[in-house]
Amino acid sequence: MSDPGRRAAAEAALRAAEAATQGRPPDADHQEPGEPQESRKAPPADAAAGGDDPVAKALAFVLRSTRQRPQSEAEVAKKLRDREWGADVIDAALARARDLGAVDDGALARAWVEDRGRRRGFGAARLREELRRRGISDADVDAALASLADRDDHSVAVDLARRRHRQLPGGLDTTTVVRRLAGYLVRRGHPRGLAERAAREAVGLIEERD
Repeated sequence: MSDPGRRAAAEAALRAAEAATQGRPPDADHQEPGEPQESRKAPPADAAAGGDDPVAKALAFVLRSTRQRPQSEAEVAKKLRDREWGADVIDAALARARDLGAVDDGALARAWVEDRGRRRGFGAARLREELRRRGISDADVDAALASLADRDDHSVAVDLARRRHRQLPGGLDTTTVVRRLAGYLVRRGHPRGLAERAAREAVGLIEERD
C-alpha cells in the first residue's frame, strides 16, 4: 500500500478493529498531555458486544498481517481459512481491507515487477510464475509485466551474465562457464536461446550485439 492517506486510514482501522475486539473505544489508550485520568470517556454500555464481532477480529488480523509485509488477497484469505473463519466473515473482512488498500493485488504485482524485474533483472517467465504462485490473477500479472515492454532483455541478460561470471571460480573451461551462465539466466526467467547467446557474449565468444 503506497498511498500515505490510505496507509493512515488502515492504521486507524486497525486500532478501531483491535479496540472492538477488546470491548473498548479506539482511543482508550490515548491521553493528551496533562489530561486527568478521570476525563477519559468510559466505554459505552454495549462496547463489549464489539468483542464478539468476527468481522472486526478478522479485519484486525488482516491489517496486522499486511502491515508486517505486503500479501496478496489469496494469501490473506488462506491465512483466515487456516484460522477457521467462515466464508462470509472472510469476504467481509477482505472487502474492508481492499477499501483501505491493505490488500491490493494490482499494486503488489506492480511493486514485485519493479523490484525483481527492473532492479534485479528477472525474466518475465520467472516473474509470472512467482506472482501466480502468490495467487495473483493473470489480468493483474499481465498489467504489471506490461511495464517491462520497453526493457532491453538482451542487455539485461548480458549484464547479469557478466556479473555472475565474476563470481565463478577460476580455472573453469569456457564450455562449463557458458553452460553455468546460461543455466543461471534460465533460472531467472530468461528464454533458453537468449540465455545461451548472452552467456557466450559475456565470456567474449561472440561480439556484443549492435
